[in-house]
Amino acid sequence: MPADYGFDPLGLANYDLNLGSVRDKARSKVDVVKDYRDAELRHGRLAMLAALAWPIQELASPSLAHDIGSKVLLTADGRSPSVLNGGLGAGPIPLVLLGTAAAIAALDLRALKIKEDSGRDWLPGDFGFDPLRILKGASPLAIKDMQAKEINNGRLAMLAITAYVIQEFITGEPIVVTSEQLFTPIYMYPWFQAILDHAFGIASFRAG
Repeated sequence: MPADYGFDPLGLANYDLNLGSVRDKARSKVDVVKDYRDAELRHGRLAMLAALAWPIQELASPSLAHDIGSKVLLTADGRSPSVLNGGLGAGPIPLVLLGTAAAIAALDLRALKIKEDSGRDWLPGDFGFDPLRILKGASPLAIKDMQAKEINNGRLAMLAITAYVIQEFITGEPIVVTSEQLFTPIYMYPWFQAILDHAFGIASFRAG
């Protein structure tokens, strides 16, 4: 399978079907592993969105809220609302969470239908969604390579979002503050502005 590097310390790929449910016993080990891969892809995709959205909302929410005259939905210390940080009951957040849960449920129903219709040809994580037609006309090798990249980026994102949550909970500060170097545009650094000054004689990008 794509992105299979033989790393399985818990032995999930060698799961004993005889220890599972009646439903598991009726399936092959390949089917069980494909379900694991499907779950990994789903969590990876969600984590990639979260890893991007988490710092963006901490950086942009105050400005956007000010521009539209709305309440800032971050916590009092500027952290993203979460189970550990609190703030999930503020404003429209509960409604957004309900809407997200409904969207996930709809996606699950569609995924089950695709899996049933595809039979033995079912590919984990394939929901028939490719609006940019990235895979159209791609060779099997190119498709496998792209699948591996998606899985690897998803794995990295799952680690990243876990680090965000733990770091904010322990420090009590936003991730964009504790890891400022990762979220500050390069043109905001004094050394970069000095390079522009020296090269062009003008600090075009100097912050006010």
